[in-house]
Amino acid sequence: MPFRTVERTDATSISCPPVNSLSGSGTRGFLEQTLLLVNSLSLDAPFVGVIWLWCLSTVFSSRIGFQQYLVLFSVTWLSYAGDRLLDSIRTPVKPCTAPRHLFTSMHFKPLMCVWGLVAVYSILYLGLNLGRTEIIWGVCLLALLSLYYLCCFYFPNLARGLLPRELLVGLFFSSATHFFVLIQVTDWSFYFVWTFVCFSCLCSLNCLLISRCEFLSDQQVGEVTFFTRRPDWIHRFQSLLTWFIAIQIIVCCTAIFMNRFPVFELSLLASSVLLLIIDLCLVSRQLKPVLADLALFTPWIFLSMMA
Repeated sequence: MPFRTVERTDATSISCPPVNSLSGSGTRGFLEQTLLLVNSLSLDAPFVGVIWLWCLSTVFSSRIGFQQYLVLFSVTWLSYAGDRLLDSIRTPVKPCTAPRHLFTSMHFKPLMCVWGLVAVYSILYLGLNLGRTEIIWGVCLLALLSLYYLCCFYFPNLARGLLPRELLVGLFFSSATHFFVLIQVTDWSFYFVWTFVCFSCLCSLNCLLISRCEFLSDQQVGEVTFFTRRPDWIHRFQSLLTWFIAIQIIVCCTAIFMNRFPVFELSLLASSVLLLIIDLCLVSRQLKPVLADLALFTPWIFLSMMA
């Protein structure tokens, strides 16, 4: 990450260290390389989706079977891996490129083959194990996402200017994790809207943190992100995250006062606090995006407490 402290340094004056500059040896070095490999293989985001689906199914008392978890995992992986494969075609590889993009470029052909196999398997599995309503809505969501990706590939400045990638990821991730819960909800309530909006915000903040960490590498390869288009906002990220934390603290205190264990809100609060800590701490810029994704694993802690 180019921002090792919170001081307001001009982003254009920060040097970009080489991507292989991870420090540490022995167990620490092995752990860092393992985390980077998991992130490079796009496996962290699917696990985040599965954990939050578990959380939402508990909150709304929904029945989620193994097939729903598997579908969410595969669809999320296809979305993230597909996006990186497209990026590796569209943008050139430079020394300052993020490790996951370097990994995708170096192993493009085998990853493309695996992506195709998983896509075929997922389509067959969807057709055999999901109901008609689930398939129709799922195809609609996939079609909209595919259209956006095509626009980003051919018209990146226009598409990501109208709808920043960070916002899209938040909307997509929240839609995907709420999907199987939504089709089981018979009575709509404001709380369902609340969970959708809050989780969208958390995912978008996660992406903004990653974009903040990779600002210089994105700028060098010509990547279009929220911060490369609006660099003056790069120092306002912590304020946005702090406001989100303050809101979740108020909601959590209110819920506890009403004798309700707010597992969803506590998970949001814990994840957002971890994101703030990651942004402030002195950690390698390559490792911060991985830790930012791991910060969204918090529902597992609170759900385990309820078991």
